[in-house]
Amino acid sequence: MTPTVTQTGTLSTRERILLEASRLFARNGYRGTSTREIAAAVGIRQPSLFHHFPSKQTIMAELIDIDHAEATRVAKREAAASGSPAVRLYRYLVADISFICRCAYDLSSVESVLNDSDFGDKRQRHNELQGARLAIIEEGIDSGEFVKSDPLIAHKVITWILRGDIVDTAGEPQADADDFAHQLASFVLRAVLADPDRVDEIRAGVELEMNQG
Repeated sequence: MTPTVTQTGTLSTRERILLEASRLFARNGYRGTSTREIAAAVGIRQPSLFHHFPSKQTIMAELIDIDHAEATRVAKREAAASGSPAVRLYRYLVADISFICRCAYDLSSVESVLNDSDFGDKRQRHNELQGARLAIIEEGIDSGEFVKSDPLIAHKVITWILRGDIVDTAGEPQADADDFAHQLASFVLRAVLADPDRVDEIRAGVELEMNQG
């Protein structure tokens, strides 16, 4: 479960540990946060924390999973799908941004630990996420649907936007998450489309799919 802000008063102890740890990691850094501090923030004793998580590493590992699992699943699904790369990129962006905007965990520290030796096993999925996003962009450029450009630059800009959204949201979910997701996805798509006037048509089509699904 990834709680939204309206659910934080009814969280389990495990979810409260993740919530408070995410805030401390964001404020003090992963290395600068102790399990004692996390337990104190939750209002439990350290042995109780270890009942749910055997170490600080396992807490951060779960936060990485929360940040990457669904995004990777959606990105890989859209990369493997057929049809317009623009529509598939838009669908992925809306799903990922909407998740970020609803998440009560502050995931802004996740990116900073991915090169840490403690989380080498998590790096592979991060690479899969990046690879899937890049594949959609490359397909769009090759088909002429996207402007001819360096796909790595386009991918980097999208990555910056997504990470910036995580920092801006910082565990404070937005009430208008869906609308904001469509606005930001539309902004990105307008920048990469060879015909930017198609953005409204693509948005309307994806919104219709979502409403019917």
